[in-house]
Amino acid sequence: MTTPPCSDDPGSLAPTASQRLELARQWERALRTTAYVPKSSIAIERMLGELVDLLFDSLAADKFSPALGRMVGQRLVTSHFTDEQSVSRTVEVLGQGLPASSELRDIDGLAGKVVSLLGAMAAGYAAALRAETFDQQEEVKQALLQARQDAQRELRLSEAKFRQLFTFSAVGIAISDLQGNVLETNHALRDIVGDLAPRHSLYELVHPDDVPSLKAAYQQLVNGRGTGFRLPQRIRLIGKDGEPAWTYIAVSLLRNVDGQPTGQVTIVEDVTELHLLGQQLRHQSLHDALTGLPNQQFFGSTLQSVLERADQNSRITVCKLDLDRLAVINDAFGRQVGDQVLQSVAGRLQSAVAAETAIIARFGSDEFAILIENSPTTPDVATLTTSINSELAEPMYIGDSELAVSSCIGIAEHRGRGGEAATLLRAAEAALHRAKSSGQRQWGLFDHHHDATHRARCRLAAAMPAAWGNGKIQLNYQPLVQLADSTILAVQALLHWDRPHNTALDHQDCLKLATQNGLEIPLRQWMLRSACDQVASWRRQRLGQATPLLHVDLTPQQSHDPDLVTDIVSALTQTDFAAEHLQLGIPVSALDTEPDQTEDNLRVLADMGITIALLEFSGVADIVHLEDLPVQTVAIAHTVVQRAIQPPRGASAVARAVPAVFQLLHDCGVTVIIRSIDTHHEANHWKSARADIGQGAFLAPPTPPDKIITLLGAR
Repeated sequence: MTTPPCSDDPGSLAPTASQRLELARQWERALRTTAYVPKSSIAIERMLGELVDLLFDSLAADKFSPALGRMVGQRLVTSHFTDEQSVSRTVEVLGQGLPASSELRDIDGLAGKVVSLLGAMAAGYAAALRAETFDQQEEVKQALLQARQDAQRELRLSEAKFRQLFTFSAVGIAISDLQGNVLETNHALRDIVGDLAPRHSLYELVHPDDVPSLKAAYQQLVNGRGTGFRLPQRIRLIGKDGEPAWTYIAVSLLRNVDGQPTGQVTIVEDVTELHLLGQQLRHQSLHDALTGLPNQQFFGSTLQSVLERADQNSRITVCKLDLDRLAVINDAFGRQVGDQVLQSVAGRLQSAVAAETAIIARFGSDEFAILIENSPTTPDVATLTTSINSELAEPMYIGDSELAVSSCIGIAEHRGRGGEAATLLRAAEAALHRAKSSGQRQWGLFDHHHDATHRARCRLAAAMPAAWGNGKIQLNYQPLVQLADSTILAVQALLHWDRPHNTALDHQDCLKLATQNGLEIPLRQWMLRSACDQVASWRRQRLGQATPLLHVDLTPQQSHDPDLVTDIVSALTQTDFAAEHLQLGIPVSALDTEPDQTEDNLRVLADMGITIALLEFSGVADIVHLEDLPVQTVAIAHTVVQRAIQPPRGASAVARAVPAVFQLLHDCGVTVIIRSIDTHHEANHWKSARADIGQGAFLAPPTPPDKIITLLGAR
């Protein structure tokens, strides 16, 4: 350790060294009560500090290996901490202290690594304890041999030594005749199996399933094949409380002075506590601590086993569930109530599939999974999902609160033999994502066609950052034209991803991908700087002639981003671009979802002289924004535009309402933009409807920056 364990001031240490020192001290205090070791507390603490360093270094290593845990367990035995509570107290201290360390908490899979390390430690402890036991056995054996070889001169000394070892040994010892009838037992063995009647058969102490292997080994010994044996596997004895006692057994022959076998010495090492500890660690590694359900690892391995034993008539259903509104419950009532809801959900899911051959697992947070091995009575997926959500919808009474939840469910079905668990789980996850996109309490069945399309989009989203970094995503510019005289009033900066040998992606496609891969804000920063710099360059080339405004549309997230104003000021400053030459489009949805931050951004930008356009304006309901905010322009929603021009024009209620809405907007001093004008007829229609500005392929398509100068000159 960095600072010697004898330091009296752990607060003066570096945080990580202090945490290691404190863990070593906790460990020393725990072990102090389990065994007597003729060393000072400082010396023990220093030794344990070295072991703590080894454990920390093992967990933090780039390539984790639990092997050091085995060495730690061996070190405890060689340091004489061999009391039955030593290993359990060690697991308790380290099992709590290692995961709680701030030095380790960011390590991926820390909990699993700690479990593996402690398991290796327990195994090393058991192995070292066995070796020590076997050493004692050899000492007993040598004492017996010495007693026979030197019967007269050393008889009393040897017998006394053997009796002392026999009486005070920490392991059980039984002396029996060649037929396996017990002649004498020591205190340690009686602690395991209880008091025995004279000539009680050793085989009656053993669990029936383990008798054959033990009897075969004894018989080989009696037949002269060797002088002793150690069984490599654990043998179950019948404990004095009737419960199995897990043991390791070693046996040696007793011979008289003539070398003839007269009996047997059986040495029994009780490892029940270590066995139960191993079972507990295994259970903890495969089950969720909160609900007691299997975890994702257990579920995946079980699913793979089910697939491997399936036949051609087998049908398997896998459901992935995501609870709705659990975050609301946690925020409203606290995490403790949320945990009780999760425990209740676990029980209700078990009730929902109680009639099926099924297992339920918790994958983490509010995610669960169900595996059903279908039978002729298994309901169809619609009935199954309805049953699950009906169970969840029943009120839960927690304290003074009456709560209920629902879930979105993704379902994947498998027929026939074979298959991969990971593939089936991914299919259920894909179906769940699709269901969640439709709202709450939805369910969906895996669809191969939809999944292929979704995965293709995900691949594009994953490739986009590299394409942008390599300069493959560029900006095009599309004019916004005054319908009355075809004057270009502004040019909108639009993203364009030209992929060789593939279909190019337009602005809207790029924005949708950016919402998946986290590029929305970086793209906004880059668009603003690049577009401002480009339009400033056009202004210089036109030598003072009138140059259109630069128009940039923002997404909802970009609109309510707290750093929006800072990014725009930075772009204007770096490119020497005037604020009054910039027009920003703000979606109405941003004002609806995050009104406070969006309105703050909008007001500050308007005060700077930037023109504000309200996007996706759909009618009278949005006019409230015009009364409260400095908006000069609105772009009519695409759905309204399409409905208004559908034949027969003028027949729909939307078409009849458009003139009145336009008049109202003009009365408010607001300019009206119509987008997606693709034909001459559409241009004339909106011009006659008194729209002010048009945009679309008919008026002017998106144009690379090197051709805009020519287009501006022609207008």
